[in-house]
Amino acid sequence: MADEEAQRIREEVIRALAEEEAKGSGCADSPDDAEPVRAPAGQGSGASLPDDADKADEVQGDREAAFDAGSLEPAPGTDALTEQEMLAVIFEDVRAQSAAGRLVEPSRWAEAGLVPEGQTAEEWEMFVYEYLEEREAERAGREALETTPVVRTATRAVGVPRMLRPEEPEEVAALEEPAVPDAYVEAEAPGEPRLAEAGPTDDPAVSDAAPAEPPCDDIVALVGKHSYYLYSSERMTDAYARWSFLASEDDRVLTFVECVRDESKKYPRPMEAASLSNEPFGLSREEIDELWQTVRESGAYPDLDTVTASNGDVYYFSTEYLTPAYAASLAEWNSVERGMFL
Repeated sequence: MADEEAQRIREEVIRALAEEEAKGSGCADSPDDAEPVRAPAGQGSGASLPDDADKADEVQGDREAAFDAGSLEPAPGTDALTEQEMLAVIFEDVRAQSAAGRLVEPSRWAEAGLVPEGQTAEEWEMFVYEYLEEREAERAGREALETTPVVRTATRAVGVPRMLRPEEPEEVAALEEPAVPDAYVEAEAPGEPRLAEAGPTDDPAVSDAAPAEPPCDDIVALVGKHSYYLYSSERMTDAYARWSFLASEDDRVLTFVECVRDESKKYPRPMEAASLSNEPFGLSREEIDELWQTVRESGAYPDLDTVTASNGDVYYFSTEYLTPAYAASLAEWNSVERGMFL
């Protein structure tokens, strides 16, 4: 019997090695023999997304797989995902897109097939927005409780001998009795301790009733005129997200005004006109000149002014935060003098 068992094991090992060798050489007999492609952990069955990670790598190392903004295709098998799993996929895409310097609009989800069965694209967009709002309200409530000071008041005379204290009402004495914590329940079985801690149950039915919520503390929503935009505060700065939002809303005047004032106030420094040619704006030199003419002729922003360095570089600044002389010296340093010391 031992020899037969050993012979059977050897045959199974030989057969397994042959199968592995066939797979390694790409010679699977049929599609059924090929090894199935597995979805990333936590994304559920069939939750594969078009790969955009190569673009994200240029910005910040290795990224999660993200959608290709230019060629979105419906993701197969997403109808098998629960709402929680689909939210997790969406939030991971937001993080990957933020790392690549892009905001996410909800219209992406319908194009990628990331809308639960039985819901319209508009209903799902509103569900995601309300989900984020509820999580934000919960975080704000927890933070308020953590920062609220605990004030304890005396229910009886303090520092006075008991024999000299006035008779205490029954309701006051009752307050002094220790209350049973909510986390404990009275044990019913005889011989058990009076208090038994109420812990998590191992019942699968109870555990499945409350699925784990996908983490989203870093996901921020910016509401625009016709839609909202999402980004991850861990992968994109709030300032860059604000500028991307204004550029996406295509309100060039407001974008220009906010950027100039923000540069003058925060750093402080004048904003170089050439910086508007970079992402997320992508304006040409002619468009920048036309935009400045529009802002100046409107008369609505009298604090905005311009200065030119000796090499011809143009800068804009706000007189609310920078004097013209100081703005001129900063512009000259940035465009001309700084290169002398590098």
